[in-house]
Amino acid sequence: MIAFNRILASVLVFASAAVVLATNTDNSTLLEHAPVVLTCGADTPPLANMSTPDGSQLLVNSATTMDFPTSIVVKVTWNVIYKDTSYGGGHLTIDEINSAIGALNTHFAGTGITFERAGVRYYKNAEWFNKADNNAGNALATEMKNLLHYGTAKDLNVYSVGFTTSTLGGFATFPWWYTDAPKLDGVVFKWNTTPGGKLANYNQGKILTHEVGHWVYIYFANITLFELTVDLIQAGLYHTFQGGCSESGGDFVPDTPAEASAASGCPVGRDSCSGSGADPIRNYMDYTYDTCKTSPFTPGQIERMKFAMAIYRSS
Repeated sequence: MIAFNRILASVLVFASAAVVLATNTDNSTLLEHAPVVLTCGADTPPLANMSTPDGSQLLVNSATTMDFPTSIVVKVTWNVIYKDTSYGGGHLTIDEINSAIGALNTHFAGTGITFERAGVRYYKNAEWFNKADNNAGNALATEMKNLLHYGTAKDLNVYSVGFTTSTLGGFATFPWWYTDAPKLDGVVFKWNTTPGGKLANYNQGKILTHEVGHWVYIYFANITLFELTVDLIQAGLYHTFQGGCSESGGDFVPDTPAEASAASGCPVGRDSCSGSGADPIRNYMDYTYDTCKTSPFTPGQIERMKFAMAIYRSS
């Protein structure tokens, strides 16, 4: 990998007239939960579809020098949505929240990005807890975020909910949403996936880490990175299996081996694409069990996160 500490770029933001969480499920990421396997239900758009703005894109079209910050502090406002004061009702304690943010910092160690708790707010609302998912036509998540969102584009709003009437484990908005719908920005996820939680196989806080990886997502066009030139490219994190075994980019991170499809469980030694090495089943951006995700973000993934934060979440 050729690391880039300075990128020549300027951006034009193309946004749709209205970006609404409940009706734009293709512009978010969401994790489905099942007794054994959690997966993302909304993949990122295929490369062929990226030439048409789908909510917003950042297009690189001229030369402006940009420096990456060496460190980024993200303030976290945690909104606990609960139906009653029991653990099963979604009521997380301050210690449980601190543990989750601590795990997030452990997982992001080496990226230059740290997360600090800015505030914790409790809201008793059974409808939000049960039904504030990302299904098309669901107004509850939109209502919840419009009422509770705090801060700016560089602040992370986390909403812990139950998703008891859907199959979601979590979903995250993309940076380009912020221009037209700032109050919808943030991550919503299932409360019992925090460290020590009661959802088997997903109780080390890595669902939240996966979603935050998507939260720094961004698109670029007509740019050469890592000696790879494409019409449109993202900086931020795709899933490790994005694009399958394609040689034309895949997840556009050269130090994550190509992967034909999402992995589940912990299939050690899985090699679904010939010639690229064993699948990155231990990466946070795959779908494996939390106990399997033991590798840090790669240098290539870190560069993309820094670039996305510098461009879109710096103010």
